[in-house]
Amino acid sequence: MLSITPMGVLLSSGSPIDLDGSFFVQLGIFFVAFLILRALVFKPVMELFDARVAAMSGSKELADKMSSEADATRESFETQLRSVRQKANEERDKKRADAQHLARELTSKARQQHTTQLSAAKARLDMEARDARSKAEAEVPELARQIGEKLLGRSVS
Repeated sequence: MLSITPMGVLLSSGSPIDLDGSFFVQLGIFFVAFLILRALVFKPVMELFDARVAAMSGSKELADKMSSEADATRESFETQLRSVRQKANEERDKKRADAQHLARELTSKARQQHTTQLSAAKARLDMEARDARSKAEAEVPELARQIGEKLLGRSVS
């Protein structure tokens, strides 16, 4: 019963591992397999991993560089855009002021022309009214005589 249990094996006088010549052959086969696998599998895979890491770090550095360049370019464009907007606003304000000045000037000229035309028309009407009055005053005696003749039915001299 002692020999069946692991404790029984340890307590027995024999060793659980026999170290005979096959152990050294197995150890040699292991090292040969290790060297072959190292040369054919492990080294290429490790080189592939190293190349991938190098490519990724290079790509990451390139991406960081491109990102910083893009940020600088964006900042430059935004600065230029702000400058252009400011100039456009100044130009728009200047054009608006010029337009308002022109509108005031045109309005003033129109008022002056209107005032001049109004004065001329008023003077012409006054002159026509005087002419009409003087003609009417000259015709008053004749009209009075004609009215008197019609009312009296006879000639009035």
